[in-house]
Amino acid sequence: MSYGTYQRLCVPVWASRLTLLRAAVRILTKACRQDAAKRAARHAFYRECLRYQLQDQAICIKHRL
Repeated sequence: MSYGTYQRLCVPVWASRLTLLRAAVRILTKACRQDAAKRAARHAFYRECLRYQLQDQAICIKHRL
């Protein structure tokens, strides 16, 4: 996943982690969500989304946005 994918979730920087994860789940197809073989990839995708959100929050704090 790239940073652009995270931005296309259209979640505000200060949204809760749960809100971010719900948005991430919504962009995945039903087949992808139900495929047990892709579970590790899904979890990596969710972790990366959360990491990007934390980075954006740190930037906002640093620059007082």
